Amino acid sequence: MQSIPEANIQDAAQGLRAIAHELRLAVLCHLLDGPMCVNELIEATGTSQSNLSQHLSKMRLMGIITNEKRGQQVYYRIAKPEFLNLVHALQTIYCPEICPPVSGEE
Repeated sequence: MQSIPEANIQDAAQGLRAIAHELRLAVLCHLLDGPMCVNELIEATGTSQSNLSQHLSKMRLMGIITNEKRGQQVYYRIAKPEFLNLVHALQTIYCPEICPPVSGEE
């Protein structure tokens, strides 16, 4: 069995810590359906704009989400398909009633 480099393990642990917060997970779950602007995320999560901004900033710096300005609005989306898969897997485990398994996963 091939040894996993310690740096890779540390990077993975850091990435998991970056999403291991209720608000950040909620944001990622909402972003599974596609990009959302800050106002939509505030409404969906019920948090304040300043609180949301802090969490969005952290996830953006970690490369988990990315943003795009469209006119006056800033839209956020999940940065990589791998993060989409990770959040979808978490939703399948913890929210099976809203996220049924994909055909062949049963």
